[in-house]
Amino acid sequence: MTAKRNNAHRRNGTRFSGDGCTVFVKLRVDRRGYEFARSWSALHAPAFPDGTAEDQLEGYLNAALLAHMDDLDWIAPSEIEALYPNQEKGRLERDDLDDDIPF
Repeated sequence: MTAKRNNAHRRNGTRFSGDGCTVFVKLRVDRRGYEFARSWSALHAPAFPDGTAEDQLEGYLNAALLAHMDDLDWIAPSEIEALYPNQEKGRLERDDLDDDIPF
């Protein structure tokens, strides 16, 4: 699946970082979800004391998007892929669960 560039499907307040790799958006979340993210952030405070509910929400959204993109074999337009020249091409193997993280 290949993406098409179309500005019709974004809000007016959406902003892009100078390097084009980060997009700043305003999201609406259910209060229960927010409180869960806040409590999860508090649980992880010993390891990440400055962590916030918003950090948790960004992480959840990123993980969900990456998984779905991988499931669909989604490919960004070439001008977007060019923003990430140092990123390894290809996807993780389905059985590569540890992602090379030493335990």
